[in-house]
Amino acid sequence: MDISGDKNNVDDKMLSRLFYFPICNEDEIDRVLNVRTAQDYLLKLRADTIVNNMRLFRVYRNRALSLEGEWSLEKSFEIDHYTNFLQSIPLNLRKRCDSITYGDIFSNIPNGQIFKTDYGPAITISDSLRFFFKFMNLALLDFNGRVPERVCLNALRIAIRVMLKTETMDFLMDPRGIVPEDIVQAIHTPIPYQLQFIAGHEFAHYLLNHLSETNVSDCYIYYDISECNENYEKVKVYNQSQRDEFDADIKSLSFPRLPADEYRKLYESSLLWFGSLQIYEAAYDAIYPSSSWDYKTHPTARDRYDNILDNVKTPSGVNKDSWKSFLKIIERYKNMIIEDISLNYDLYEMYGSVYLDEPDSEWRGPRLIDRVDYY
Repeated sequence: MDISGDKNNVDDKMLSRLFYFPICNEDEIDRVLNVRTAQDYLLKLRADTIVNNMRLFRVYRNRALSLEGEWSLEKSFEIDHYTNFLQSIPLNLRKRCDSITYGDIFSNIPNGQIFKTDYGPAITISDSLRFFFKFMNLALLDFNGRVPERVCLNALRIAIRVMLKTETMDFLMDPRGIVPEDIVQAIHTPIPYQLQFIAGHEFAHYLLNHLSETNVSDCYIYYDISECNENYEKVKVYNQSQRDEFDADIKSLSFPRLPADEYRKLYESSLLWFGSLQIYEAAYDAIYPSSSWDYKTHPTARDRYDNILDNVKTPSGVNKDSWKSFLKIIERYKNMIIEDISLNYDLYEMYGSVYLDEPDSEWRGPRLIDRVDYY
C-alpha cells in the first residue's frame, strides 16, 4: 500500500510546527495553524511578522530564552492600555465593546488601527510606538538642562527614524545608549497614558459607528526597506475621515470616568503625543515635500492638539496657557530637525541604528557589536 501521500502530509505539518516553535508555545502553534477567532488571527499576524524578519526573530527568541516558566508570545504583549480604557468607561459602552478583539502587534508602522477580519473588528497598536515615545519624551520633557543638546537631537533623530521605518527594531538588544535611571523613569511615565489615549481613540471609532464596510484599504503591518515586502501579509484596515479623527480624540478623553489625577495624566499625555507628532510631520514634509493641494486623510497633529485644548474639559490644576507655550518648544525642535535634514539627509534614509552619543561617552557607553556583545 502506498502511504507516501500521508507521510508527506505529516512531514508538512511537522515543518509548519517547527517554523513557529522558537517563538510560540504548543497551544499557540495550534491556534496559528488553525485560526478560528480574531484573537487567533492577531496571534498569527504577530508570529508571521516575527519569523519572517531575522532581527525581530532574534529579539523574541532572546526574550523567550531569558524568561523562567512557560513562554507565551501572546502574553508578551501588554494589554493594560486597552483594559484600563475599557474599565474606565460606563458599563453600557463597555458591553458594546465585548465583541471587539484588541492587542498590540509588532509593526514598524507606528500607529493604532482597526483591522477588518473574518471574525470581527480587531483594534491594534504598533509596539514600535513605545520606542517613538521613549526617545521623543527624552527630548521634550524638562530635565533642567541635564540632557545635552546633542543627546536631545539624537533622540529626536531616533524617534523620527522609527516613524520613517529606517531605524532597526532591535532596541531590546541594543538600547542605543545609557540614560540615568531617574530620567528613564520620567520618560516612561507618560507612555502607558499615551498608549491608553490611542487605544481609547480606536475604541471611540467603534463606539461612534465610524467603521464603514465601504471604506477599507489593504496595507502591510510590517514594511521592511531592506528586504522584499512580499514576505509580509497585507491586512484590511478601516479608514476614517478627518472629522471622525477629531471626534474620536475628544471621546478618548471624555468617555472615561477617571479620578482627577488620572484624567490629568491622560490629558497631558495626549498633548505630549500630538506635540511629538508635530515634529515628525515637519520632518516628513522636509524629506518628502508635497503639494499644498494634496488631499490629506488625517488632520494635522497641530490641529488635533488644538482640538483637544479647545474642545475637551481642562483638568483641575492644569494651566492651559502652559500647553500653548509648549508649542514654542515644539517649533524650536521642528526648526532644528528641518535644518538637520538639510545637512544630514542621508542619515534619515539610511537603514540601521542611530545612537544617543559617540562611543565611550557618558550617554552611550562602549560600542556594542552585533553578534558579539548581543545576539
